[in-house]
Amino acid sequence: MKRIFINVVFASDSNYAQHAAVAMTSILANTKAPERVAFYLLDDNVADEVKRKMVQTVEQFGSVIHFVAVDAERFNDFYVSAQLSRAAYFRLEMAKLLPETVHKAVYMDCDLLVLDDIQQLWDVNLDGKPLAAVPDFGIMASHKDWKEKKAHLDMRDGDLYFNSGMLVLDLILWREYDYGQQVEDVAASHNFRHHDQDALNFVFHNKWVDLPIRWNVIPPVWQLFTKILRNKTMRERSIEARKNMAVLHYAGGYKPWEYKREKAFNARYYDYLEQTAFKDVEMPQMDPRKKRRSLSRQLQRIKLANFWGKCFG
Repeated sequence: MKRIFINVVFASDSNYAQHAAVAMTSILANTKAPERVAFYLLDDNVADEVKRKMVQTVEQFGSVIHFVAVDAERFNDFYVSAQLSRAAYFRLEMAKLLPETVHKAVYMDCDLLVLDDIQQLWDVNLDGKPLAAVPDFGIMASHKDWKEKKAHLDMRDGDLYFNSGMLVLDLILWREYDYGQQVEDVAASHNFRHHDQDALNFVFHNKWVDLPIRWNVIPPVWQLFTKILRNKTMRERSIEARKNMAVLHYAGGYKPWEYKREKAFNARYYDYLEQTAFKDVEMPQMDPRKKRRSLSRQLQRIKLANFWGKCFG
């Protein structure tokens, strides 16, 4: 009988490979059948020694990893800013780069942890849509951001805007309609503030499956920003997601590896790191492009969010 894999895709260079390995470990540690998970790394010149450690990490669970070369230079002129690198655009090439036999895939950013069985995500019914994703309440609840999305992406009040850090894709449809090229064309011709995420939302406007928030809990949800608390629907969905997080996504400027272990903030990252072949690396690892920022505000927000969760929950 042919083995059916759960295909999970990451994109990375050598700098982010450790974090991809931690994310992969979180997936494998929380699924009942880790041997069914097949990883594909869209490879931006990851060093051979780093690849060896990634292979060692996933093989201890009985999983496999395939390294897929990417023509990274073609994205050199695409707009990037802050902590974003050109690797963010690699996901747009998945349908072309992965084998034709791969009909479905889950794409994940490297700065997240999966805390539930990925089989549940894999079993999502795409209902004939090209992708499934989670609404980005951080942007939708922001008056400034939402005004911008309405102006540049033709969004309207009542529409949903998704976060591109976790996507479930029907690659058959992506190949049939060459969606990747469509998004690349849009991204190349616009300096969107939110980069490929804006381009994806432009192309797939109202053509995607809305997943429970628990499958991509970003900081505004995890920390229950005031702008989310003020919106009844977003507040209820966010509080429900926090009760049973399936994906904790460290989107934005505060990354778990940049700080020493803090139970409320990044202890789970360190726990999964200990299960990888990168466990002996020097930590924490601060991005040299940034100034070191205190975690005190983040920790206060998490504490306050726990309070509000109890009040409204």
